[in-house]
Amino acid sequence: MNIWIVSDGEPLPTDGQNVRLRRMGMLSTILYQMGHEVHWFSSSFHHYKKEQRCNNDTEILIKDNFTIHLIKTKGYKNNVSVQRINHHRTLARKFNIKTIDYNKPDIILVTLAPLELSKVVVNYGEQNKIPVIVDIRDLWPEIFSEVIPKWGKGIIRPYIWMCKKRLKSIIRRATAIIGVTPNFLEYGLNVAGLKKRQFDEVFFTSYKPRDLTNQMPSFKENWGHYGLKQSDFIVTFVGNFGKQFVLNPIIEAAEKLKEYQDIKFVLCGSGETLQSFKNESKHLDNIILTGWIEESEIHSLLSATSIGIAPYRNSINFTNNTPNKFGEYLSAGLPVILGVGGIMEDLVRDYKCGDIYKDSEELAKIIKSLYFDNDLLKSMSVNAYKLYEEKFNSDKVYPDFAKYLEKVALKSKSKIGEYNEI
Repeated sequence: MNIWIVSDGEPLPTDGQNVRLRRMGMLSTILYQMGHEVHWFSSSFHHYKKEQRCNNDTEILIKDNFTIHLIKTKGYKNNVSVQRINHHRTLARKFNIKTIDYNKPDIILVTLAPLELSKVVVNYGEQNKIPVIVDIRDLWPEIFSEVIPKWGKGIIRPYIWMCKKRLKSIIRRATAIIGVTPNFLEYGLNVAGLKKRQFDEVFFTSYKPRDLTNQMPSFKENWGHYGLKQSDFIVTFVGNFGKQFVLNPIIEAAEKLKEYQDIKFVLCGSGETLQSFKNESKHLDNIILTGWIEESEIHSLLSATSIGIAPYRNSINFTNNTPNKFGEYLSAGLPVILGVGGIMEDLVRDYKCGDIYKDSEELAKIIKSLYFDNDLLKSMSVNAYKLYEEKFNSDKVYPDFAKYLEKVALKSKSKIGEYNEI
């Protein structure tokens, strides 16, 4: 089959030797290994590094049957900005133009966000009688009302209304939608005023199994110069320093725990709030800020980490979600300490593999309890990996995802627009 993936914002296989592939990266790998012809359309702009991958529209052949199509856009400095909206519009417009003369695919998988792009993809599917699956992993436009400051809420309201109207149309005209959690699937169906259709489904955001048992040499090489030892009690955050995370409680907890010299907070990533976080935490020797790190460095760090911390903002986008960090920590057998309730809290409670804090006092208390109770730490670690194996192992989830795409392409291509509600 000829399968198109249209997704912007993820790391690509062309981004480096040790790139951390995520949802679409792992799925596309499985698809081309199954013998399908895969075309992944993304932008030239690296969302996390805020830099250009190339200077022009570029096609990169990864394998004989796997091609990356980079569409040149200007990019943006801030995630919430007019620049980003213009980036999305340019990406959608150029996708529409570039694909006119391409060989038609058998099925298209497109991420819901940005809406400008998913709209033109659904249009393309309707015009060419090609099934289109929309993957919902961000609650656009709901999240705008939460990230915009109070003074801007009135200004942005018409844009949110327009986006919601567009979202309803996209979902109703798509062959099916996928949610990264049952809550996300339900959100999409509710917005569109639909009951669950034949091919609407849930596939959790998942991670590959990792063998972290032989990481001691690389740990010393990658982390020794930070003064870290494998015997330290390491609390790790790997993510983006952006508005989706509330990081101040980590500074306050580190302040409360600074007497315990072997408790170290290692925070990895880049983003718009990194510099302010550096300024606020510069007096604390137990906080280590690394900037952006690659896959091999993450593996060696997680091999010595005791706890993974997920300080997500209290937002509908996260209370109903199991974002990347959650599955990544579980894949390393790490207890997960959450800054937000919702579906992630339900999972860690059910599996007894983590905890939730409301403020820095509770965060420091949780860390101390695990620091002094090694049996509890080990038990949570075992349970974390059990949860990973049952719900977030990409070797199980994404082959099922790939087979699902095959099934939809075979069964629905001739029946575009004919939905059987169940």
